[in-house]
Amino acid sequence: MMDNNKQTASYKASEYIYDLENSALENGFKPDEAWDVQIATAAEKNAFEKQYYPTLSTRIQPEILNETFALVKAQLNQVIKIKNSIQDRFAPEPIYEYLVAFNSARVRR
Repeated sequence: MMDNNKQTASYKASEYIYDLENSALENGFKPDEAWDVQIATAAEKNAFEKQYYPTLSTRIQPEILNETFALVKAQLNQVIKIKNSIQDRFAPEPIYEYLVAFNSARVRR
């Protein structure tokens, strides 16, 4: 049985921020380097992981994903950019289930 208080947006956001800070430290981020945090589908997550190193992703329940994303962005002092893509109106809605963080300057070689 899952512990319900571990499934709140605020708990997941603070857990994710903690992991981001540790990963930045482990990977020698300089003070001017920052994480780019996105909501992603499974396919997008895999693409980010292939393109950037390090990446940090976590799967989050759909009902708290947007709130968790907003809390993480707020804690990182980042503005939320709305994905503005043209979609085929007959295509299925993408299923966003991950928070993915990467540094766009750290491309995998």
